[in-house]
Amino acid sequence: MLYFVRSGLFQKRWLLLSLSLVLVVAGAFLLQRGHPPVYHLSIYEGRSENLLEQRMVEPGDTILLNYIHSADQTPVSAVFEIHEGGLTLVEEKYSWYGAGLESGAGYDFSFQGEEVTVSGYERSFEELPLRVARTVNQEVYIDDQVISLQKLAPGGTLLILRVDEK
Repeated sequence: MLYFVRSGLFQKRWLLLSLSLVLVVAGAFLLQRGHPPVYHLSIYEGRSENLLEQRMVEPGDTILLNYIHSADQTPVSAVFEIHEGGLTLVEEKYSWYGAGLESGAGYDFSFQGEEVTVSGYERSFEELPLRVARTVNQEVYIDDQVISLQKLAPGGTLLILRVDEK
């Protein structure tokens, strides 16, 4: 032992071991920071916050919410864009313009056949509350995947759509 201490071999091994440990820790930290975050569109039951459905998404992806407007009984298609802080309403399409549907200055309207498209929204949502309808289907489309809200929870249930980062 005295030989190792005097010769500096012990000190060199200790220094090498310490340096290796620092490099391993630094490498693990850099690898973790180098991976981009993973985002999910998550659907929770409103009262309990139980996770009912979750799908991977990326910022810039769009989702489509199709439903029947309760007062006018017209099909509505709402387009939302995914971003890091939640969802942004991009446009809505419907075939009949009536009570409760967007109107007014500041929006862009285009007409194609019997359908009107309203865009120019600047509405962002950290979370989007939706009540499951009792009489009509409500569907969320993510790419070619369809999520039926009626299959997730009974009519009248409050659902929360949120973009989660993991």
